[in-house]
Amino acid sequence: MKLPENSSLTLSQHLDKALSVLPNPSAVLKSKSATMELFHRVAKHPDIFPQIGSYKAALCSLQPIVTAENKSVDDLLTAFFKRFSARELFRNAAAARDYGFAILEVTEWEEVKGYVFPVKVELCPPEWFRFSRERAPLLQSNAQPNGIDILTTWPDRFIVCQNEATLTNPYGVGLLDVAFWIAVGLNGNFEFMMQFAEDDGRDKWIGKYQPGAKQEEINDLLSKLVALRNNGVMAIPEGMSAEPQAMTGRQSSNDLYRNIDEMLRRKVEKLWTGTDLTMQVDGKGGYASSESGLMIREDALEEGKTLALSAVRQLVRIICGVNNLPEVPEVTLQMPRALSKYIADTDAVYFGAGLKPTKELFKKRGYAEEDFFIEAPAGTGEAKNADFSALPEEVEPLISAFDAYREAIKKKD
Repeated sequence: MKLPENSSLTLSQHLDKALSVLPNPSAVLKSKSATMELFHRVAKHPDIFPQIGSYKAALCSLQPIVTAENKSVDDLLTAFFKRFSARELFRNAAAARDYGFAILEVTEWEEVKGYVFPVKVELCPPEWFRFSRERAPLLQSNAQPNGIDILTTWPDRFIVCQNEATLTNPYGVGLLDVAFWIAVGLNGNFEFMMQFAEDDGRDKWIGKYQPGAKQEEINDLLSKLVALRNNGVMAIPEGMSAEPQAMTGRQSSNDLYRNIDEMLRRKVEKLWTGTDLTMQVDGKGGYASSESGLMIREDALEEGKTLALSAVRQLVRIICGVNNLPEVPEVTLQMPRALSKYIADTDAVYFGAGLKPTKELFKKRGYAEEDFFIEAPAGTGEAKNADFSALPEEVEPLISAFDAYREAIKKKD
C-alpha cells in the first residue's frame, strides 16, 4: 500500500525530531565502561550487526603496497605482507568507526631469517582504556589508578586508531553511539512505535457516558480509554461504552508500524554505508541500486580505508623499530581492480583530452607497475616499464533523558 506523500513526510519528521532531541549515550553517561557496554549491545542488534560485518568485509580485499628506497627493506616488508593476514588487521581497525576508537595489540611474534615479525594483532576491549588530558591512551589498572600510558610503556606493542577524534574529544565519534536510539526504536513494541508517531495514523477510541455524569466519572472513562488503547482491555461500569473509530484517508496503525520499522532500518543502512542501497518499488520488493548505490558505497569505504591505512603504517613502524631497519617505508593500500563502465568512460574522456594518468590514479584503479609497458620513443628500440614514481546507576542519566522525552510526547488523558 503506497502512503500519501504528506503522511510519510509527517512520520519522517516525527522520527527525525525524536532522534535529534534524545542525547547520545556518550553525552550523558559518565562511566566509559557503561557506555561501551551499551555499544556492545547495539552492535549485536540483528539489524545493525549485518551492516557492521558487511562494511568490514568490503575492506578485507585491500592490498598493502610497500615503497622503500632501500631494496632490502622493500623486499623484506613486501614478503611479510604476502604471508601476513591483513584481513583481520583491517577488520579490527574498522572497529574505530563503530566505537570511536580502537586499540590493537600485537600478541604473537615469529622470527624469519633473523628478523622478528608480528603474527597476530588482536582488538582490545575498548572499556579497558581511557584517554588522558594529553590525549594519550591509558590502560586502566587497579594497581595504577591514573592508568598506564601504553604507547610510552610498550612502544612496539599497541596500535591506536581513532575516528574523527579532535583536541577536545580523543574518543572520536562512534556510529554505535549515533545508532543507539535507532536500535531502541527497532526493539520497541507496537505501542512504543505509536507513541513516537503520535497521532499519525492511530485509530481513535470514543467513550460514551450517561447524561448527567460527574466530571470524576468522565475523567475515569478517559483514563480507561487510554488504558484500552495501550493495553487492549478495560473495565467500565454498565451504562458506559467504548468503540474504536478507524482513521480514514491515512495509513492504518499496522501500516504505520511497518513504515516506522522500515525507516529506522534505512537510517541504520545510511549510517554505515552512506545510503540504504535499496529502492522500493510498490509490489516488486526492493532491488540494489547498481550504479549510484555502489558509487556512494565506494565513497563511504574511504573512511574505513583511512583507518586501515593508519593501522598498517603503525604496524610497519613497529616492525622497523623492533628490527632496527634503516628506513621506514611508505605504505599505501590498493583496492582490487573493479571498474564500472561509468568510471571507464569518464577516464576515457580525460585521456582523450590529452591528460596522462599518474601513479596514484593507476593505484586507485587497482593496477600495479608491472601491468603496463610503455614503448620507447622511435629509434631507441627499447621498451620499459611504465614510470609510476611521481551498570544500572551508570545508565540512569540516559534512562532519565528518555523518560522525560517520552512523557513530553504522551497524549493527555
